[in-house]
Amino acid sequence: MEERIRKWLEALMEIPSPTGHEEAIQLYLRENLRRLGFESELQEVAPSRPNLLAWRGESPLLIATHSDTLPTSHYTLREEGPFLCGPGVADAKGQIAALLSVLELNHLPINVAFTVDEEDKGEGSRNLRLPPWVRMAVVLEPTELRVAVAQSGSLDLELNIRGKKSHGACPGAGVNAILRAFEALLKIQALDFMRVEHPLLGKPHIMPYWFSGGHPELYLVPDEALVRLDVKLVPPLLPEEVLAEMERAVSGYGHIRVLDQDPPFEISPQAGVVRILREAIRQALGREAELSGMPSWTDAEPIYHLSLI
Repeated sequence: MEERIRKWLEALMEIPSPTGHEEAIQLYLRENLRRLGFESELQEVAPSRPNLLAWRGESPLLIATHSDTLPTSHYTLREEGPFLCGPGVADAKGQIAALLSVLELNHLPINVAFTVDEEDKGEGSRNLRLPPWVRMAVVLEPTELRVAVAQSGSLDLELNIRGKKSHGACPGAGVNAILRAFEALLKIQALDFMRVEHPLLGKPHIMPYWFSGGHPELYLVPDEALVRLDVKLVPPLLPEEVLAEMERAVSGYGHIRVLDQDPPFEISPQAGVVRILREAIRQALGREAELSGMPSWTDAEPIYHLSLI
């Protein structure tokens, strides 16, 4: 099986599929699935960027993952000790290679979907159309073979903090927007939602990832500061409720602009698809499955809201 997976992975790595350029790999997958007895359809998400849906019989189970990878300057597979490394090997061409290897050996009914755009806006899974017989789904992501039954949500925000301009030699005559931005972030960190804790995902956090304020050549107290931050959410928090709490906290400092938002979600550890995965791990690895939470966005979120998983 290892050699079979390696051959598939070598073939997949020869087809660069950075986000926005997925058509070639989708056509390659479609042709190989046809050879394995699958019917299929390409569902165009954007010009030359189709999702691939394929089915062999009418199984209630869908196995899905994404075919796009982060862009890079090289697309080669290399060995590092016992590991195979390269762009997208862990996320998710290795999963695709393992899936194709199993589909070659196992001819039972199954549905598979390969989405585009997962590494950007997730438009592939948001526009995925499934046959009516699909009732549950497994989304393949790097989890170290743990079964993820919860996923973090997020708020991607921009804080616009106001101040008052003055000469840098007279800071008391102005209001420094950069200092007020630090104060606003501390106020957010002290809010009630930050104390909610999930058993698999832990507590929420805020992660400022971009900051702008003042001018490097002008000795002035800045009257405006911009901060972009990602707010990690855990179940049962709702983005709209957290946003309202944050807006109240920073109302005296400026305003918040929402760039993107995704809700967290979780399913029961006793759900049918989880029981199937637990039994599969028991049979394949001879041990009990470990449950986990996914700390970042994946295609599982839109698929979950199709009343699957």
